[in-house]
Amino acid sequence: MESSLYSRSGGVRGHFNFSVLQKHIAMINLGEARNLPLQVIKRLALDLKFKRVSIVEYDEATDRIVGITNIGFRLRGRDINLTKLVVSKVTREREPFITDNIEAFPELMSPFAQSYRTPACAVIPLRFQNEVVGVLCLSDLSVYQVEELRQRRIELETIAEQIGQLLFHWQFLKEERGEEYGTRLTERSRYFQLLDDFIESVNTIADTESIVSNFSQLLRECIPFNFWGMIFNPLEKGEEIIVSLAEKASEDDVRWLVERFSQEWPKKSGKSSFSLSDVSIISGEELLVETGSSSIVESASVEFFPIYLDNNLFGLIGVVSPASFNYTDDSRQFVKVMSHHLGMHLKKNYLMVANQELEYQDNLTGLFNQRHFYYLVEREFERSMRYNVPFSILFVDIDHFKDINDTYGFEEGDNILREISRIILDNHRSTDLISRYSGERFVLALPETHLREAEMVANRLRRLIAGHTFYVAPENIFIKVTASIGVASFLDHRPRSVAQFIEFADTALYFAKRNGRNQVVSYTYVINMMMKDSGGHG
Repeated sequence: MESSLYSRSGGVRGHFNFSVLQKHIAMINLGEARNLPLQVIKRLALDLKFKRVSIVEYDEATDRIVGITNIGFRLRGRDINLTKLVVSKVTREREPFITDNIEAFPELMSPFAQSYRTPACAVIPLRFQNEVVGVLCLSDLSVYQVEELRQRRIELETIAEQIGQLLFHWQFLKEERGEEYGTRLTERSRYFQLLDDFIESVNTIADTESIVSNFSQLLRECIPFNFWGMIFNPLEKGEEIIVSLAEKASEDDVRWLVERFSQEWPKKSGKSSFSLSDVSIISGEELLVETGSSSIVESASVEFFPIYLDNNLFGLIGVVSPASFNYTDDSRQFVKVMSHHLGMHLKKNYLMVANQELEYQDNLTGLFNQRHFYYLVEREFERSMRYNVPFSILFVDIDHFKDINDTYGFEEGDNILREISRIILDNHRSTDLISRYSGERFVLALPETHLREAEMVANRLRRLIAGHTFYVAPENIFIKVTASIGVASFLDHRPRSVAQFIEFADTALYFAKRNGRNQVVSYTYVINMMMKDSGGHG
């Protein structure tokens, strides 16, 4: 039986305990960390059992590695830049590079790759606010480790973001101590102290309004703003705009900022512009005055600060200040870092509120539910669109299931659905995505799978279900059950969206049912039937 990363509960079984690693990294005291990169890679090696780990500092401007912290191997100083090929690629593209065979990429191999015990490796950018502050390199991996890293890429990138954030703050603090240690507080030191205050406070705050108010209060200590606003899409369900006032402002002032957001925000979800009806005054609402009675914007300017979370644009903050105020590099960086933490905590709060909705497991079968399945399939679909790689979907429907429920009762029907789920789970690849779509319907997404291979998988699954004997305990009898399966392929049928992809497989399933059940039909058959009908009427 092929090794699987999925448990019967529908989740990733795996060997990497990322949650423990996250807690251990979060416990690192920046104020006492003499060599943070070394602490981090030791933590990775200990918690995840990696033998060769390094954090590389790479200067993109000069195309050179300027520093490396590593365990598990030795590298002479003069040889460091012979290993920069993958590092420079990852830094340039801002995307992880994970392979089970580096030898398949001769243009990226270093002279030392031949001496690796295994050719598998993973190289991940450590980013803060879309800037690469370091590169994490994991080498001499097993094939199983690579497979799990690929399956759990979202968790891996979350860890990388946590490390990137720590590295940025540690470097910031190290520079400050090197320049001013033991003297009075400089502007930069004050910013860092305020940042620490904000991080400490928001960790104990639960509601969005309090977080925003706290942000405004600390921001006001360094930036003489009139008001600020933020546009963000917390759960990819549509944009929200919040505004916090520090001085009297009119609706015209707020409308001016909203219009600027319309120009600057690149991810409009079906909207060409935003209006005041989209705005929530979340702090300082008592300062909002009638239209025309205030004209802040006549002598003000706005500075925008993007917020990147999980390597994606999460939000955009606009700070409206007097035109006479000039940002320093340090004050701009301070707002940038504060904004990042604000975004993280706002997203966490929205996720907590939507926790029930975000449950990914079907209660009856333990497979992915429809919502989580769509989320995972969207990622695979985008990958297929971008790289033109094969991808197929199977739509499975249990034949005459209503008769089973009517004859033996819904409880026995549920038992049969659980047994069919087990059959599917026991006979799938670790890369496949499986969901109970609805009722007696299941859907399987098969990445890297051509139509012909998908049809073979579907027929094997159909035979396994048809050949299985299902026990009905109350009646003390065994019964037979069959399934019909529709197949659609990305490369062969070219769906324009995931919804259309599912529709193609569902249409093929309809013809499998119509043609007698217990069979597999692909959407190619549907296309041929449509062409035949069209020709017949011509």
